Amino acid sequence: MAKKKDKPAAKSGQKGKKSGGLSFLAILVMAVLLFMVALPTFITLGVGLLPSVLAFLFDRHHGRYLVRCVFGLNFSGVAPYVMELWRDGGQSMAMATHQLLDPMTMTIMYGAAGLGWLMYLAMPPIVANVLSLTAQRRTVELREQQRDLIRIWGDNLISEIEKGSR
Repeated sequence: MAKKKDKPAAKSGQKGKKSGGLSFLAILVMAVLLFMVALPTFITLGVGLLPSVLAFLFDRHHGRYLVRCVFGLNFSGVAPYVMELWRDGGQSMAMATHQLLDPMTMTIMYGAAGLGWLMYLAMPPIVANVLSLTAQRRTVELREQQRDLIRIWGDNLISEIEKGSR
């Protein structure tokens, strides 16, 4: 009886437990602080990371691999422009607006996010093919080892194995 009570308690404890990362409240607090302190950076990040926000809203799978792929590459496309804003623009709205109205800037930001989507879509079939090829190669190696064992031990080995499996 005690085991049955322990199992649901462990499962319910796992459901409420976060798998790491930042909570929504922490992200909201950081966004509000960034809005108050550095509005041009907030606007650049807000517009540049829109694909990541959409991926966050649509990805409901455990592990959120879509969000990880899209955000990582999307942020790498946005980061140089944020750094340029800090270095050259002195956190000015004119510089942020100039960056966001430049088609090349938006192409780089959203193109990097697009590469994240492609990586998310392309990797599972690639990994499946690699695992399949690895399993096929391992099967060939085991068949060769089996032939060597039969050559060393003779056909008696096969009849003993068949007797044991019955």
